[in-house]
Amino acid sequence: MYLELNDIKKSYKDFNLEVNISVEKGEFLSILGPSGSGKSTVLSIIAGLESPDSGSVILDGRDITGEEIQKREIGLVFQEFSLFENMNVQKNITYAMDRKIPKKKKNEAVAGLLKLVGLSGYEKRNVSSLSGGEAQRIALARTLASEPKILLLDEPLSALDAPLRKYLRTKIREIHDQLGITIIHVTHDREEAFAISDRIVIMSEGKVEKIGKAEELYRKPSSPFLATFLGDGTFIPRSLLEDGNDGFYFFRPESVLVSEGDIERELSTYIVLKNAKILSSEFQGGNYILTLDYKGIKVTALTSTRPKKEYVDLAVMRNYLNVF
Repeated sequence: MYLELNDIKKSYKDFNLEVNISVEKGEFLSILGPSGSGKSTVLSIIAGLESPDSGSVILDGRDITGEEIQKREIGLVFQEFSLFENMNVQKNITYAMDRKIPKKKKNEAVAGLLKLVGLSGYEKRNVSSLSGGEAQRIALARTLASEPKILLLDEPLSALDAPLRKYLRTKIREIHDQLGITIIHVTHDREEAFAISDRIVIMSEGKVEKIGKAEELYRKPSSPFLATFLGDGTFIPRSLLEDGNDGFYFFRPESVLVSEGDIERELSTYIVLKNAKILSSEFQGGNYILTLDYKGIKVTALTSTRPKKEYVDLAVMRNYLNVF
């Protein structure tokens, strides 16, 4: 592995962090979790902003646990842009470069980085004239100018509006694919992590809950916490559907077939919920999210058309069920 966090522990007054995480070279890894789960602390330990109480940080075979920040060859982009307002764009970017590099080569490198982040021709712009999205891309270009081995992104898009976040997350993924750089990205935005990551680390209360690809984490959550944290869904007692079985079934809204007729399905392949009452129907642009009542349990279902009847039958393939 290219980066290894081995038995990292860090204790505060009311919080304990304990993690083991490995990252492959060239991987785009997102760390996802609710506020206070320890995501940014992990990034700070990798960058050297904080020291672990125990454990080691290994980068490309080298133990960097006790190394100074400047020697780690790690770039960090925060939510705050942190640009030098007394410098123009070009000077902000060249500030991160080796002073021994000739001016001409620096200028060529700046032009290349600005093209990479989609801001060609911005060299002489005043930082104060930049929009939030432009400033964040300049901050990214400045960090890349130092040629880091790993790029750390700490909630870099959270201060931006939704359309701009979507555009910039795509741009960040494009930059990753062009450069082949290893990126570790911290976010609380599930959609953002799903859209751009090779793998995702799910954290909760200072611990790693699960590591995996977005689709497997979403479709086959290994705990009730993961099921609810990663998206909408329904928990329904197995005792309502099968005699003598404890626990719950969990399924996603898009796994539900909705029928206004008497649905007949092979029960070895499906579970069938007959006569579910529609409580609400919300149009979400192309689909409707239904909230239904089935024997006192609220069920959510996704359908392309709005049912005309008050009561419908539901069927869920057993392959899409998770059992807890």
